[in-house]
Amino acid sequence: MARILQVVERNKASKGFRILNYLIDFGFSLVVIWVLIILFAIGRYYIFGVDFDQSAADIDGVDPTVDRVGTLLMYALVLFFIEKLSGGRSLGKLITGTRVVKTDGSELTTDDLLKRNFSRAIPFDAFSFLGDNGWHDRWSNTRVIRIKDFENARNLEKDIQNIGSKENL
Repeated sequence: MARILQVVERNKASKGFRILNYLIDFGFSLVVIWVLIILFAIGRYYIFGVDFDQSAADIDGVDPTVDRVGTLLMYALVLFFIEKLSGGRSLGKLITGTRVVKTDGSELTTDDLLKRNFSRAIPFDAFSFLGDNGWHDRWSNTRVIRIKDFENARNLEKDIQNIGSKENL
């Protein structure tokens, strides 16, 4: 069981922020996935000479189960790369002023972000936030926090710890 800092728990983002993050991130991810599909069709045209109508028919003919699993995995992959490159912030988190942190205060690792984002492919993960923490947060020992409140609380803790220490004059 990972250590959980109280400052992290006290400054978790509300369920409203989490829903808004999900909707923004899901919408953005769908746009990215469609762009990737279009780039795939363009690549097939220029490399193999397959016209766009044939590519559209091939994509349309994909088994629905394969389509759903593929879309979930692509969604997880898109969010993984965005959160990895931005230090725990996706487009939704950027807009709402939130970010992902480890529960023990340490830096996010690639492993943490992989666990977090590929847990999203589990059916009904989106509904797991109705509890205290979503599955992808619980299994990766991460939380989504309000940045401004979290930083203020961390600075206050540092200030309290420095009370009584000698200052250089």
